[in-house]
Amino acid sequence: MIFWKRIQQVINNLWYPRCITIGKPVETQELAIRIARECTVSPADTHAVLRALPNVMTDFLKESRAIHLEGIGWFRYTTISTGNGVATKEEVSEKQIKGLRVHFTPERARNAEGGYTRALIPSTGFTYMEWLGRPSEETEIPDDEEEEGGGTQPGGGEGTLG
Repeated sequence: MIFWKRIQQVINNLWYPRCITIGKPVETQELAIRIARECTVSPADTHAVLRALPNVMTDFLKESRAIHLEGIGWFRYTTISTGNGVATKEEVSEKQIKGLRVHFTPERARNAEGGYTRALIPSTGFTYMEWLGRPSEETEIPDDEEEEGGGTQPGGGEGTLG
């Protein structure tokens, strides 16, 4: 079940439904135990692989390579630039780069209707329910920029490196 709540957007004062997370986040160990049930690898081995994954991914990303995890999607670096850009190609320099973000694009597959389905987003078998619980029961996930009204601001939902 996917929970949502009513959020008023500050910029235009309009209201939108927004997905929320509740309860404690799934940590690496719980993920490793669940993955181990799906294959022949022990929870300890799965945990070790999951713990190594961020360092290995960072190494490849630092080589300006994209990473494709089959069934999940692609990861790549994008830059955060200072100012509003420059007038000519010759003026562009690395001094304009303020930072990096990790951009994630879910894998997609063509469906029977000719459209696409995205990995990690179920096409069927889920329901929406409005969250009427206490705010303290929600899980706050750190994010650089909050999503606004059903879409995202430029860079919204992407993690940063620091």
